[in-house]
Amino acid sequence: MLTRTRAATNFDIDCLRTFLLVADSMSFSRAAEDVGRSQSTVSQQISKLELQAGKPLLLRRKGRVLELTAEGGKLVQYARRILQLNDEAYSSLCDEALSGMVHLGVPLDFFGRNFTSWLAGFKALHPMVGLEVESNQSESLLKRSKRGEFDLAFFKQETGARHGEVVLREQLVWVSGPKFVADRDMPIPLILFPEGCAYRKFALRSLDDDKRQWQLSFVSPSFECMRSAIIDGMGITVLARGLVTPPMRIVGHGLRLPQLPAIELAYAYGRRNPPRVVTELADYLSEELIQAGARPQRATAAQAAVA
Repeated sequence: MLTRTRAATNFDIDCLRTFLLVADSMSFSRAAEDVGRSQSTVSQQISKLELQAGKPLLLRRKGRVLELTAEGGKLVQYARRILQLNDEAYSSLCDEALSGMVHLGVPLDFFGRNFTSWLAGFKALHPMVGLEVESNQSESLLKRSKRGEFDLAFFKQETGARHGEVVLREQLVWVSGPKFVADRDMPIPLILFPEGCAYRKFALRSLDDDKRQWQLSFVSPSFECMRSAIIDGMGITVLARGLVTPPMRIVGHGLRLPQLPAIELAYAYGRRNPPRVVTELADYLSEELIQAGARPQRATAAQAAVA
């Protein structure tokens, strides 16, 4: 006697992609921004996926995502594998599949952004591409880029410097942690990247122009080390507004610190006619920077306490 095999359910690829965005951000609105659709459309996609799975995937309250269900957490793992294979298969069948090694230079603060996730996204789309990444001060990145030592380099520059293709402008702000207590009778303790960093240059220039006394309290090429020093109250620093996330906070007017300028984030190619793999990477990272650059600023204004 023949037994009837249960028909397999085919998960919708677009719904899986949206589900991962919701799971990673815990936000329907954030996912909607990323895919360029309305929140209602995103909600419908998740509902469709839950119908296909036959189980709830998210715990929600008043439209807010609280957490993944056990089944949702399990599906996240499978969804990443499914989408990676889907994207790899598509790339391998393209007549112009990208390949080759790209030597990429980025500023030290890029690792305070969602940088590694952006690179992982690019690799998922173009699995035959290799990435060699080096982080350094913007001054060094620019000089070495002009010498052709990088295929592609991102760097920070003064507004109007015209050293590369400008991606976005970011406002610089003074930043402290919740434990920092100002002593008006002492020089301002500074937490900075090493010499050659644009943030450091603007911090020192503005204090010197304002005739304010300062001292170096902590210097490190690591963004995570600097962030820890800021949070532990070792001093204050200068960062782009979009990098300020709780418990770091923007220093208010109480210390009467000098006004800081906006800064440009730009990129340049290491050769006059870069290969397509390099221009594709530049376009991809530029788009990620533009989308992420505005989002943290709104979150900072809403969440970060002002010292």
